[in-house]
Amino acid sequence: MSTVEVDRPGAGVVWARVEDGFHVGSRGGEFLGYIDRQRDGRWLACDLYSREVGLFADLTAAMKALTLVEASERLRRR
Repeated sequence: MSTVEVDRPGAGVVWARVEDGFHVGSRGGEFLGYIDRQRDGRWLACDLYSREVGLFADLTAAMKALTLVEASERLRRR
């Protein structure tokens, strides 16, 4: 596996739909955060500490934002 593949945001992230409108993300078995559909139809993304990352118009944008936050945190810890 190349370093580029590992460091690419979203690489290796698995999303699971726990129930309609609620998704959790993980990478290598480690929890990344969750995304919850709000009453107004927007998607609330929260990191692994339940801190709000943001509200998004669609699920894909919320997933991308959460993986970018996770990748940033992972790089900061190195």
